[in-house]
Amino acid sequence: MAATRLRRTFHYPTESDDEDAVEQGMDEQDQETLISTLSAHDTSSTRTYTLLLSALPLAPALLSLPLLLRLSTFAQSVLAITSFLASAYTLYFLPLPPQTIRVVESSDIKGNANRKVGNGGGYAWNTPAQSSTVATLGRPSVPFLSDGGADLLARYIVAANGGVCAVLALLELWQGRSWSEGVMVGGGYLPGFVLSVVMWARRELRVVDLGELEKLKYRSKGI
Repeated sequence: MAATRLRRTFHYPTESDDEDAVEQGMDEQDQETLISTLSAHDTSSTRTYTLLLSALPLAPALLSLPLLLRLSTFAQSVLAITSFLASAYTLYFLPLPPQTIRVVESSDIKGNANRKVGNGGGYAWNTPAQSSTVATLGRPSVPFLSDGGADLLARYIVAANGGVCAVLALLELWQGRSWSEGVMVGGGYLPGFVLSVVMWARRELRVVDLGELEKLKYRSKGI
């Protein structure tokens, strides 16, 4: 029996061997489970980080409340608190549209020599262009606010908040205080700093649309 056993020459596995093994080893149910797991994990982590980062604008808003009791800081504090609340609203209630994974086939790579994707195909991030109106798909509902009011806020709140931050920064420059005082609670630079961090975090916390992976699954079945 041992003499009739076939022997195969040992060779180190290559990257193509690993890809073939993954493709052959995952059936339709495994693919659906993987896509569902990735989507659920991405959505959950995005929601968690959004809630944690909401403390960035809400904390200075609460700390600025005692400044409303003094007449000299009342007007500036009202503007600052309004800016902080607008930043928190933008972060939580106005998420950017999901970013998609575009599947790049081998034929697309050969047709575009300037595009450098991996050998034999791969994935590329496709960021949809932002329209003048914010998409309402997937946007959390705003309590005590109608859909028309929410759409109006979604359209103008970021620009209005930026204008408020610019006014507060100019007031801080006019007062001539040091930079360290300007970024503390009650300072004119703090609202602009918070808004900048919120806009950066809002972009980084975009969920991933795995629809292209669904299309790739059906394409492999010949549908």
